[in-house]
Parts: sequence; C-alpha cells; structure tokens
Amino acid sequence: MVKVHNGVIADRKYMLMRPPAGVDHFDQFNIGIHHIDPHTVARQPRWRDSLPAMMDFIGDDVVVAHNAGFDIGVIRYACAVDNIPWPEMRFACSLVLARKHLTLPSYRLPFVLEACGMTMDDHHNALADAEAVAVIVMRFAEQLGATSVDEIASRLHTTVGRMAAGVYHGAVATSGTSSNGHLIAADANPNADPNGYLYGRVVVFTGKLMAMVRQDAWNAVAAAGGRPEKGTTRSTNVLVLGDFNPANLRPGFTYSTKASKAFELQDQGQDIELMTEADFLQVLDGRVMLTDELAALIAGPEDPTGT
Repeated sequence: MVKVHNGVIADRKYMLMRPPAGVDHFDQFNIGIHHIDPHTVARQPRWRDSLPAMMDFIGDDVVVAHNAGFDIGVIRYACAVDNIPWPEMRFACSLVLARKHLTLPSYRLPFVLEACGMTMDDHHNALADAEAVAVIVMRFAEQLGATSVDEIASRLHTTVGRMAAGVYHGAVATSGTSSNGHLIAADANPNADPNGYLYGRVVVFTGKLMAMVRQDAWNAVAAAGGRPEKGTTRSTNVLVLGDFNPANLRPGFTYSTKASKAFELQDQGQDIELMTEADFLQVLDGRVMLTDELAALIAGPEDPTGT
C-alpha cells in the first residue's frame, strides 16, 4: 500500500499474510509470477489478523486499485470465508479512470504507467504495483487540475465505490466511454446500454477462451451492443486474447500475428484495445456469471497483488 497526501507519496506499507484457512491453496502458476509460496508466508499472520493493520494504514482515505472490482471482490470473499464483516472503505479504479482519460492499446497497469511517462520493472510485486497506481493518480490529478480522488472521478464521469458491512457499490463509469464510434451491426442488441463499454465496438477474439465457447462470446458481444468479427482490421476496437498469460500483456513482449497487427493499427491512430479474457468478462457488466473457481482461474496471477 502507498499513501498519497497533498500530491506526494507520504508513506508505504508492504505486508505478507497467509490466506484464510480452507482457501489457502498456492497455485504453481501464481507462484511462478509472484515468487510467493507457502514457505514465504509460513510465519505470517492470517488474513483476519492482518486486516486491522491494513485498515489502520488506510484510515479515512480513498483506496485506489487497478481493476478495483477484482481486488475489492477478493477482500469481500476472504472476509466471507473467515466469517467477519466487510471493512468499510471508499474506493476508485485506476483502470476505469484510465479508460475514460486515455487512448491506449491496452489499459493494463504497465501500459497506463508508460502513458504517464514512467516504466515498471517489477510488475506483480505488490508494492511496485501500488506505487505505479499512486503515480498514475497523481499524474491524472495534475492533468485534470484536480485535488482529490473524488474530483478526478467526477471529471472523468466515474463513481467512487463504497463497501461496508453488507453494502457494496462499484467504481464504474457513469457515461459513455471515449471512443471513435462505429456503426452497429444489425444483429447487435438494439436495447443494449449505450453507456456499456462494448456498445458500438467491433470485437475480435484470438486464442482459446476458458469461460465460454467462441460462439457464446460472440453472442455476449452482440448482446452488449457490439459487433463480433473474425479478423483484426481497421474497424476493430477490441482484441480479446484467449489462452494468454496476463503477466505477458506489457510493452516490449513478442505477440501473436493478430495482436501485433492490433499494435500496428493503434500506432496508426486507430482506437483499438487489447484485453485478456478476464478484462473482457469484466466489461460485460455482469452479463456472464462465473463460478468463484473459474473466475479465479481466469484472473490468474492478478489476485494477490491488486493489479
């Protein structure tokens, strides 16, 4: 965690903990990303014993996380497993803010940080990721002339979420996302929410999907008011990367032909974004229901670090 006051980093806190008993399996894939295994945390407190120190550090400040919906969901789930109340906090999502403020080939943390003039060499280290989010929020504040997270959210037409015992309101966009706009195909849902992120967008999939078959993914895009297509072209707005390690979606990685084409088009000024399958499911706004196990599997290494 990184605390920002008056536009500067005022404090940092790095904590290790053991997950709640019963859900403390360490997947080898995640260990390979974070290098945190059962031995690393063997002498650390459990989640329920770590939470008070975390909340003392946060105090009355607004929490900001990249893909906050996932991170706050992890907190809620961990509390439910331990049978303790959800902590009370207000939170914003730098992923949602970035999608409203910037035009990028991907809105994952390394790309957004690079757009703010910095790079990160230790992505998926929890403290490094938190510092990256702090830099992003401070840069957005400078660019927008804002002095608080609430003001940043308001100017970018997004909400600040809230969680308390039995209460949850997400940090989401409140108006249409920035987009160059495209004609909607005839098979797109005419009653779809025009403020939805996929509304009016052309979506292409590459690689095997884990949560659904390709036809169901196409149907989901059409239901959201978008248009699915087979290949990456100059009309494509979103390329969804199936069967892809989220840790590899970063500047400088060697991508597939479709993904490389997407980067080339973006460099030419096209409004096109690369998403992992987890990103795609998130922007469906709850239209696809997943089991906890499948959601965690798709999210891969992102769960412990707030990325």
